[in-house]
Amino acid sequence: MRVGIFGTGSIGCLLAFNLAKTGNKPFIYSRGESLLALQDRGIIVHSQDSINVLTPIEYTILDSEQTLDIAIICCKQNSVSELVMIAENQLASDGFVIAIQNGLGHLNRVASVVGKGRTIGACITHGSNRIGPVEIRLGGEGKIVIGPLDQDNFTVRNGLYEKVIEMLDEANLSPVPVANILPSIWEKLLLNLAINPISAICGVRNGVLLSSPLNELAISVMREGAIVAEYEGINIDFEKLENSLNQVLEATSENRCSMLQDVMQGASTEVDWICGAIVEKAEIHGIPVPITQTLWRLVHGLSM
Repeated sequence: MRVGIFGTGSIGCLLAFNLAKTGNKPFIYSRGESLLALQDRGIIVHSQDSINVLTPIEYTILDSEQTLDIAIICCKQNSVSELVMIAENQLASDGFVIAIQNGLGHLNRVASVVGKGRTIGACITHGSNRIGPVEIRLGGEGKIVIGPLDQDNFTVRNGLYEKVIEMLDEANLSPVPVANILPSIWEKLLLNLAINPISAICGVRNGVLLSSPLNELAISVMREGAIVAEYEGINIDFEKLENSLNQVLEATSENRCSMLQDVMQGASTEVDWICGAIVEKAEIHGIPVPITQTLWRLVHGLSM
């Protein structure tokens, strides 16, 4: 099975490393300094007690001549449209795309290129932080919740989806297949809504949000998002979600969230696809979301 990985940030490197180490040599698409590092030294993975290197002979740099069965898009939201166009040109007609992003909107952009029946969504909770070009530090172990955008019109090669689930399982990535990926997308969105903008604005690691008043603020903005989710037809068990939030904060207490890392590096953030997406949906339904709107504006203010 020919698996392409598009994007070599924290998630792309984690996937490439785990797949390659269990016998599934990936095809990797990258650019700039990350591509140079891939060609030169490989992917460096720091764990709690060791440093491992995925050498260039253990993966293939993707070129225009190769055909893929699976394309995994694991870039930031602002690069999804560009990378899915590149992936589509190399994807077998009965292959499919797996999109792993924070926020909302990416699955529809992928589907507009390859079709709903070839679009798979995924949410990953494995801890991974980028500390350099194709260099990551692993955090806590998690899972990958994965499922089609349109279960009723799934048009991929017979048995291919099942093989992907097996591959992810063999790679110790703990896949959890679901019939409808949208509730998981929303739950991940609400957790990001609670953590990312507050951590970015305050410049603090995740664990600080376990204490008042930031914990109260995180829960309040998450509640705003949950109300919007209900209007979108997504049932949210808020007590369970609140417990999940505190579990994530405890498990990743020493981590800097991706939005804080972006702010520190002067890079663009995904706030428009997290806070902005909630504000957009709220306006459609006529729901006030003042906390979300304020956090959205404050994060934008950090880059001014």
